[in-house]
Amino acid sequence: MSNDKNNLFLTLLKLKSYLASMIDERSDIYNNFNLTNEYLDRRLPGKKSEIISLLEDNGIYSDVEIAFDERIIFKFRAIAEKTKENISLISLLNKLEIEAKDEVIKDEARVNFITEREKRLGEILELLFQLATNWAVLKELEDKVDDYSILDEEEVIRPEEEKNLSALDNTTSQAFNVISDLTKKYMQKLIEYYFTFGGDIALKEFIDELEETRNEVARKYYELFKKSGLDEDWLKKL
Repeated sequence: MSNDKNNLFLTLLKLKSYLASMIDERSDIYNNFNLTNEYLDRRLPGKKSEIISLLEDNGIYSDVEIAFDERIIFKFRAIAEKTKENISLISLLNKLEIEAKDEVIKDEARVNFITEREKRLGEILELLFQLATNWAVLKELEDKVDDYSILDEEEVIRPEEEKNLSALDNTTSQAFNVISDLTKKYMQKLIEYYFTFGGDIALKEFIDELEETRNEVARKYYELFKKSGLDEDWLKKL
């Protein structure tokens, strides 16, 4: 028997033993729960109302019944078994309620996860759109610069066109800076997305490759500056 059932059964057996020692013969004066109440007040005051209710719910209404009914032990066992079933049912319902709440929490977490993932992805796509737009603008600027440069090389460029060429050079330089800034933002968003949404392994490989790219860029700068006759000691710091 489980602890709850066993404890209840033993309590009822002790109650019977007490009443049998107190009641010598069947009498109407014991046709109540006076002695039972006294016993429970002393031994189990916190459980008294519950035990009295259990007895009455199962057709037991007096001290004399408990003391002299030859089948009282079987009735006590049935009460304990039934109580166990009720407790198990309550436990089951509580468990189901907890599981239902857990499922709600899991569903909310899943929805929040998907919402956040879509938000981050939207930000990345927006940055890619801005990058594509700025690259298209840069292409148009460079096409115009090429046109003016040809005129400049052939020494047929007019003062106004030369002024436009200088302005385009400045605008092209700014466009490169904008693209660089957008690329850095894109990289940051990409790293956050990979790390948060399951791409951490690919991210590690990607970062390792970036280090190789950095070294390659440094070598290119080194070769370029060396050809220009810059201080080699300074170049080694790249």
